[in-house]
Amino acid sequence: MLDKVVHGVQILAVVVVAAFVILLFVNEPAQPAPVPKAGTANAGAAIYATRCASCHGEDGGGSFGPALGGGVVVGRFPDPNDQIAVVTKGRGSMPSFADSLTTEQIAAVVDYTRNDLG
Repeated sequence: MLDKVVHGVQILAVVVVAAFVILLFVNEPAQPAPVPKAGTANAGAAIYATRCASCHGEDGGGSFGPALGGGVVVGRFPDPNDQIAVVTKGRGSMPSFADSLTTEQIAAVVDYTRNDLG
């Protein structure tokens, strides 16, 4: 009987790991982030749409990742530099964007999530 329980748990673990790996690939945006131009007001919105919305929702309401809109992100990160550090380095299931976004792009998307998102 114990062997059947152990076998069932092993199968469940394999299914969970497989689902997680599939979600990692499915949620990866196909497009590169746009490069914001100096003075472009919607650079943060464009980056958010291509790099963040698949996990955090188009309106910031959350999905695979936590909600960011409606001031939630400001409550979690009162200091914008702490949010910049998470976007840059990643944390938990949040990937690092240090290799795919410039410092200016990260600053633009952080500003967008803090000031303009839902």
